[in-house]
Amino acid sequence: MKHLTLFLFFTILFFTNTLTAQSVGEQYNNFVNEAELSIVDGDYKQALEKYSKAFTETGIKFNIDLYNAAVCAHKQNNKEQFFLFADRLADKGVGAELFERKVFEGYSGSRIFLKIKQKAKKVRQKSFKANRQYLSDLDEFRKKDSAYNKLRLTKYRDSWELPDTLEVLFRNNTINLFNYVKKNGYYSEKKLGVAVTIGGYKDDFKLPLNVFLHYLEMGKDKSLKNEIKEMYISGMKNGEIKPSFLTHYIEMGNNVFNDIGNYAFKIFECGIYRLREIPELDKTNNSREMYLQGSLDDYEKKLVFAYCCNNDFEFHYSIIGSPVSKEDYFYKASDIIGKVKDCSVE
Repeated sequence: MKHLTLFLFFTILFFTNTLTAQSVGEQYNNFVNEAELSIVDGDYKQALEKYSKAFTETGIKFNIDLYNAAVCAHKQNNKEQFFLFADRLADKGVGAELFERKVFEGYSGSRIFLKIKQKAKKVRQKSFKANRQYLSDLDEFRKKDSAYNKLRLTKYRDSWELPDTLEVLFRNNTINLFNYVKKNGYYSEKKLGVAVTIGGYKDDFKLPLNVFLHYLEMGKDKSLKNEIKEMYISGMKNGEIKPSFLTHYIEMGNNVFNDIGNYAFKIFECGIYRLREIPELDKTNNSREMYLQGSLDDYEKKLVFAYCCNNDFEFHYSIIGSPVSKEDYFYKASDIIGKVKDCSVE
């Protein structure tokens, strides 16, 4: 009886731990979320501690987070930490141009910094060479999708239903890309060894982002759409995909993903507004948690920081443009939460 009790105890304990265990992507994202909120509060020391824990305890190092950690170290005048994170960025192949930013100009005379820039240039060139065929193959899928989408927006613009031939081509191209990625690896930083998320560098590669997004928006094969969705969720949980990268996919994915409530935030006349009431707020936050997006309150703080503060950090949180332009929508149903620093933002 004693052995049976012990067996049941450990079985229940194992089952409970399995249910509550976080994936490595979730662990990493929690640390980074705390680091970014610390940056918003101006606590760069705390942010550095959280970034360091994220890197060491999970083994994941996204370029954008290494960059923000380097900026935190710079603002703390912690040269040892700064050079550490800058060197890790160089190892990832971000290129020397990243280190030309104004925030780093004080290091231009440093011999250590010069070596890091030279290393970054060499690693980037090596990464391009190693992935040339892979990137070329991916670009072919993108070109085909662009051709199909052009027909959809021109010749068949006023059609309710696309011709079967075009629909089949659209689907087959998406399936072929999906199978190619499964066989050859997802086009992540880990795969490419180069920056795909920092500033202007994300345009260096003609990655097939729109192929999957177009199918999530307009595709008819529900099974394929769910496979794409699961690929992205799996990528987030195993630490290959930054959750913020998926925000627009989730919002525009034609009900493939659960609602994450980003519609609550709008920009109007240089102000950021948030709806006062959000239907099913708890359900929305649960969906955000499922996709590692953080709570709406945390998201709000990061949006305000990204849009309203002059800063040297990379915060890739954005508001999709809204067709709503009526003043009463904003003034009666919303509260202003920040003034956009750049009034050219629509």
